[in-house]
Order: sequence, then structure tokens, then C-alpha cells
Amino acid sequence: MVDIKQLKYFKTIVDEGNISKAAEVLHMAQPPLSQQLKRLENELGTILIKRYTHQWELTETGKTLYRHAIHMLQNMKGIKQEIKEIEEGMRGNLAIGVSSSCVNFLPKNIGKFRESYPNVFIKILKGDSSYLQQLLIEREIELSFMLLPMAFQDYRVISLSQEPFVVAIPSSWKSHFVHPKVSLRELSSFPFLMLGPMKGYSMYENILSHFNKHQFSPNIVMECTDIATLLTFVASGIGISIIPRSEIYVTFNQGISTIEIEDLSLYIEPAILFSKEHHLTKAAEHFLEYFSWTLPY
Repeated sequence: MVDIKQLKYFKTIVDEGNISKAAEVLHMAQPPLSQQLKRLENELGTILIKRYTHQWELTETGKTLYRHAIHMLQNMKGIKQEIKEIEEGMRGNLAIGVSSSCVNFLPKNIGKFRESYPNVFIKILKGDSSYLQQLLIEREIELSFMLLPMAFQDYRVISLSQEPFVVAIPSSWKSHFVHPKVSLRELSSFPFLMLGPMKGYSMYENILSHFNKHQFSPNIVMECTDIATLLTFVASGIGISIIPRSEIYVTFNQGISTIEIEDLSLYIEPAILFSKEHHLTKAAEHFLEYFSWTLPY
């Protein structure tokens, strides 16, 4: 089988016009180079160069191989360069997971990253935190922007800024809320759309415990684990909900208003997670450089 080194030898012989000059360029002795040419001809079953006493010429098969050698060696040079760029994080693929509560952390930083690394292809997979954990385990993603789970011993963690919970109300209900902040007691009189329990997270329990602590109970009329769906119902005037402030997207601004809760000291802890066991690519390492971080866990 013809290899790249043989093609390089053959091309150099043709470029230099004789084996002696080619051997000098290749920093090798002439006899081994002649042997390489003979071996190449034997492997291909053809004469590539016709030798005469004082000159030689390429055969038709030699001309064909020379054209292909130029193309293949150029491709190999490009491949080597591309591999080098991948190893240095200048090129390649970067798969990132993100939960809805952490989407706002991405656009600005991805924009900056793209300016420095335009040849890195970025793939974003969105889902709830339990789904993203599974993707990390299966190595479908390298990094995950998600809420900090109760059990995170298998991950390295970059903590992001905490986000408070607020009450989301239909914009058409704003007349019912005259103050800049609202109490849990006031909220208990409205139909409540509850963010459902999720495995490994305690938001559901924490919201209920805050109501119980103040001796009130929310009037729960619906439960849903998907916040986007929950907000759709809020915008439709079905009820109110308590959610992280970062979950309110521009698309909901027309139908939803938010109000701070005066007696609810509840926050989410968004973080970047990546496996302790799996080595990050250089592209992923470069991406993390756009976040001011320490590794406290």
C-alpha cells in the first residue's frame, strides 16, 4: 500500500529532476531513495519514471501519480494544520448543555468566544437539569449550565451569580398588586401554578416550606415541571407562579409582569458543571476563560 512518505519521496524526485538532488533535499542517501522509488513502482505495478543514461522522463502513470501526490500532500498538510488547531482549541466542536434558568448567561459570552475562535462549531442542547446531567455522563456535552444539584461530588463546579425567586403574574392582573413588593399572605389568595418537583432538586419543597413557615398555604391549581409551559399559562391569565427571575424571557414580557416577594429569601444557584473524570477539550477550556471563576467544590 502506498503511504504518504512514498508520495513525498516521489514528488521530490520529480520536482528536483533527479534522485541525487532529491536525496539532498530529503536529507537522505541516494541508494535508499532509489530503493523507495523501485518499491513504489512494484507496489503500483507500473513504471513511473523511464531512466536513460543521462536523462529520465515521467510515464503517463507517473504523471497521473504526480498530480494525485500534489493533491494528497496538500490535503495532508491541511489535515495536520486542522488537527493542530483542534489540539490548540482553535477549531473543532464544543457541545454545551443549558437549562432554561441559565440561558441568559450564554449569549454575551458566546459572542465574545466567537470573536476569538470563529472556527469552533458550537452545539447547544437545552433541557432540565436531570437531563443535562445524563448528557454529561454520556459525554454528549462537555459543559452544562444548570442549577446546582444536591449531589455534585462527581463534577467540578463553577458557581455563577445567584438568582432570586419572584412572583410572575399575568400583566392584566397588575391592578391587584399596588406595591413594589408582595407578601406570601397576599399571594395565597390567588390561583397558584406550582413549579413541580424535580429529582435531585429541592425548589418545590423550599417554596412550600416558606409558605408553611409563615403559616400560609398556596392555592395550587396546577403543577408543571417545565417553566416555559408554566409561564405560558401565567401569560394566559390562569394564575400566578413563583419562579427564578432569570426564567422570564423577552418573549414573555408582553404577557407577564414580575414582583419581588418581601418575605421569601429563596435563591437558585446556577453553575457550570463538567465531569471530574473526563478531560476537557482545549475549545472548552478556552470557553471557560470567558467566565470569572474559581473552583470551590
